[in-house]
Amino acid sequence: MSETDRRNIFSTRNFPPFAASLASLALMIFLLFWQGRVWWCKLGDYAVYINEAWNSSHTSQHFLDPYTLTHVLHGILFFWLASLIFARLSVGWQFFAAILAEAAWEVLENTNAVIEKYRENTASLDYFGDSIFNSVGDVFSCAAGFWIAYKLGWQRAILFFLITEIVLLLWIRDSLLLNIIMLIHPLDSIKTWQMNI
Repeated sequence: MSETDRRNIFSTRNFPPFAASLASLALMIFLLFWQGRVWWCKLGDYAVYINEAWNSSHTSQHFLDPYTLTHVLHGILFFWLASLIFARLSVGWQFFAAILAEAAWEVLENTNAVIEKYRENTASLDYFGDSIFNSVGDVFSCAAGFWIAYKLGWQRAILFFLITEIVLLLWIRDSLLLNIIMLIHPLDSIKTWQMNI
């Protein structure tokens, strides 16, 4: 692959991995539908964006919400991991690996076991899983994060990551790192802080 193709993520040589990424998105949609996920907000509100993060039946039901930013951060993390683990592959196939990982997470995240874990360990008491369109929005957000990291490079992407984490902590008292902590090793002090919004 030429240096020009390496730099151009949208080159025609990257068509097969982009097609594979779309196929993984389609498979995710099928599996979420099979799991019984609703297509859009269960309350029938078809707004594209909702600004509610906690104790709301709208959380994770719309295409975009405050948690969209955590999925942008997924894309940045997956960019770093893919460039380390799959260093010999083109950026297109690294992108596919990131999208496949995000789609797999969306399916896993919407299993009853993980939904119950969110309810038990976080302040998301009314969380009952994502709508299908929210999961699609999350995958697109991950793709955007991958592209941001690709364009910014490592150092500036780390700065972007940290600033986004701080914004989320100040805005909704949650972030990607807090989400990971609360799923793996929940802390009552964090849950109490989050619930005092």
